[in-house]
Amino acid sequence: MTLRFSDILFIIVILVLVGYGIYFYLGRQRKDAINELEERKNRVMAVPIPDQLFTLKNMELSGQMKRKYESLVANWQTITNYQFSEIEAAIVGAEQFAEQMNIFKAKRVMDEASEMLDETESQVEALNLALQELLQVDTENSELNEQLLDRYHTARKSVLNHSFDYGPAIETLEKNLQYIELNFTKYNELTAAGDHLEAREMLSSIDSDMSSLEGILEKIPAMYNQIKNTYEDSIEDLRDGYQRMVDSHFNFGDVNIPEEIDAVQEKLNEAKNNIKSASLEEARTQMDKAEREINSLYDLMESEIAAKEYTDRHIKQLGDQLNQVSENIRYSGIEVDRIAQSYILHKNEIEQVSQLAEQVRLEMTRYTDLVQAIENRQAIYSQIESNLKKIKKHVDEIEEKQVEIVDGIAKMNVKEKEVKQNLDLYEMDLRNLKRKVEKHHLPGLHESYYSLFYKVTDQIEELAKNLNRVRVDIREVEALEAALIENLNQLEELTDTTVDDAMLTEYMIQHSNRFRYDYADVDAAIKEAQYLFHQEFRYQDSLAVIEKALRRVDQEAPTQVRRMYHKEKQNRIY
Repeated sequence: MTLRFSDILFIIVILVLVGYGIYFYLGRQRKDAINELEERKNRVMAVPIPDQLFTLKNMELSGQMKRKYESLVANWQTITNYQFSEIEAAIVGAEQFAEQMNIFKAKRVMDEASEMLDETESQVEALNLALQELLQVDTENSELNEQLLDRYHTARKSVLNHSFDYGPAIETLEKNLQYIELNFTKYNELTAAGDHLEAREMLSSIDSDMSSLEGILEKIPAMYNQIKNTYEDSIEDLRDGYQRMVDSHFNFGDVNIPEEIDAVQEKLNEAKNNIKSASLEEARTQMDKAEREINSLYDLMESEIAAKEYTDRHIKQLGDQLNQVSENIRYSGIEVDRIAQSYILHKNEIEQVSQLAEQVRLEMTRYTDLVQAIENRQAIYSQIESNLKKIKKHVDEIEEKQVEIVDGIAKMNVKEKEVKQNLDLYEMDLRNLKRKVEKHHLPGLHESYYSLFYKVTDQIEELAKNLNRVRVDIREVEALEAALIENLNQLEELTDTTVDDAMLTEYMIQHSNRFRYDYADVDAAIKEAQYLFHQEFRYQDSLAVIEKALRRVDQEAPTQVRRMYHKEKQNRIY
């Protein structure tokens, strides 16, 4: 398709019109933005800072207040003389670029102007706030001054009306009041001179001093009351108690109670001096030390009283125990000597009793010294109590050891009688075992049986021989008896086994006789069993031979024979 010239011209005209419209639109936007910057500048310049500065200028300022005012004036002059001018120039330049349709340069200059406006706006706001604070300082000072004056008059009234409660500290408190009053005067002078900031600092100092004074006024009566009605009353109580204890013949060794009490009083005097100068922390430190020392003295004196009560309750009991233990040991010595005539002693009992007697003698000496100290009125009862407990503990140990020795030697005679009685039983048991074997008319006994039998017989004779000595060795007797009992039990068991094996062998042979003519091996077994039975007296081996042969021809026969034998044996027992 071919465009005609008129068509091309029309398109060009349209593009020019669109471009012009866009350019016009952007130009219009820049102009609106410039107008907005102008309005922001006017708002910033409309802040009533000049009026505030004028008001402050007419207040006849001085000191910190004046220096602060001058600093703010210099800031405002910098803003008005330079920053507003720079902002104005930037806005004018932006307008010119916009009129020249230089949109991009107009945009750059407008951005610079906006940044300067942001910074200036912040500075003006801070300056305005600072000026408002300066203008309000005088009013705020007046309000705070009234509050402080009320607190001051209340404190002064308390000091004047309750001077007795503050004791010697009244002079220091009055000086503090005078110092605060002087600061009020300085505040008034600073206010009159127009230095309201310095006056504010003076009010802060007065506020701090008043808080400190009010705290002191609250604490001093309680501290004086604690010293007088608690600590000093306790000191008097300690003095009276100490004197009563001395009159009752108490002693305190190296501890000088009056000096300790005087030292506590000195600390309380230091505390009162610190209160007088309003040094309450130092006073509280001294009071706490005094309280600890008072409690320590009470503990010391109360412990001596408790120790005397313990001593009064236990000293006679301990003396009686010592006498009783001494007598018991004397008896023990006699008894050990007597027992030693009849028995051999292995624990050196005679020497042990002698040592116990010496230990009791030493404890008796220590006890006598304690009694003497009490009678001579030289007793420190806490030490007396401690020593009494030590003596008591040792005497208990001695008594326990003495009883152990006496019980040990007393058991010797009991043991001897017991063994003698048992010896008759052992002999009877041996005779019964012999009769049991004889009763079954066995062809003989194996050599091992005779060996054990004669061994038991010899042990019975040996035991009897030891029991018939002039001095019996119970330890050896007990060892002999233990060995005898062990062998006697073995002999009894061997006897039962021998008799049972012999009787079962005879029963098995009788039962096997019915098979001996039908079974050659049974006949051979019977002959072998009889040989072992009658010739070698090996009843257990004989039983094994015949039982084995019988079981081959009749599986149940041996069990039946054994059941029958044990049933008959049980019936014989019953």
